[in-house]
Amino acid sequence: MQQRTSGSADSDSIAFEISDIDPKALLKPKSRPAAAPEAKRPDLRVVQTDRLPKLEIPLQADPIPELIQDEPEAAELPQIDTDEPVASEEETTEVEALDDSEHNMNVEPEYVDETPVQQDAGPGQFEFYGQIFELHVQQLVKLKGSGGTRRYEVLVRDAHADNEFGVAPERVVQDVHDPSANSDLDRIVVEQVVAWMSENRGVWENDPASFSVNVGMGTIADPKFASYVATVLKKYKVPSKALGFEVSDKSCVEQVREVDLFFQACEKLGCHVVLDDFTFHHNTTRWLGSSALKFLKLDARITAVAMKERVPQAMVVAIAQASKVLGLSCVAKRVDTPAVRDWMSAVGLDYAQGFLLDQPKRLLSLAEPSK
Repeated sequence: MQQRTSGSADSDSIAFEISDIDPKALLKPKSRPAAAPEAKRPDLRVVQTDRLPKLEIPLQADPIPELIQDEPEAAELPQIDTDEPVASEEETTEVEALDDSEHNMNVEPEYVDETPVQQDAGPGQFEFYGQIFELHVQQLVKLKGSGGTRRYEVLVRDAHADNEFGVAPERVVQDVHDPSANSDLDRIVVEQVVAWMSENRGVWENDPASFSVNVGMGTIADPKFASYVATVLKKYKVPSKALGFEVSDKSCVEQVREVDLFFQACEKLGCHVVLDDFTFHHNTTRWLGSSALKFLKLDARITAVAMKERVPQAMVVAIAQASKVLGLSCVAKRVDTPAVRDWMSAVGLDYAQGFLLDQPKRLLSLAEPSK
């Protein structure tokens, strides 16, 4: 009994002690992020203003200086006698300036129209992209014997040039950046030549003549050029054998297929072909057997040094002999000295071109009576 009472007393005591403890205090508090430390404020220092120098302000103002009352003496000016007449040499420049419109701003200068006067194409001339051109011809001259021939190369020249040639048509073709410009120019030249031949049949029919026109790379590549030539020849009733075309060695090298088709077209038309600037390049030998080919014109870069260097000499001799075997005529270009002419004749060339031998002349001049 006594032990049970004691145990009961202890149980009550424990219950009493627990009830006095706050249960929330027994829970483990959650961790919280540490607060950022406050920025340390800089220490403020107090400046003692009494240490700075003090500004002393005078109580009395400075006296104002007196103004200078002295006036400058009047300058003595020269006296002008108004009764004396003024000579023409003594007229002032101001009066002359009034009559000068360039220096006098009050006078309106006279308007001068500086626009170039547009000149129209005359007889034997034609307009091409705003430029007036004229047809000239230069004949082939026989190296053996004397006298010229009735074979002409057609040249296109600036009609209003101050110098001998002026603006070249090739330059105009390059400036217009038109792929068809080359073919357009050659078409104009062909029609101009054929029309002149139609109007002056007595000049070239009684003494047969032929004319060759230089054709550019654009013309050779034009598939319709040959049909245009056939139409022009039929329109003016001019035989095709009187018209020919000069194809450059450069075109033969760079336009093999186009040149091949051009040769075939000339064979059908009956027009002759001249290989210009011939160098015996392997690409050009394929057309040496063409029935349309009639002339070989040697490259002037070879003939110009042939009398001084052996390799060019050998090339000239070889071309001259080969042309005879093939039944072709061989032409030397830019023969400008008698010594070169004699040497070219000695090695077997047939014809020559050059200012020494014959100067280019206007196409229309062929129909004029000789003086």
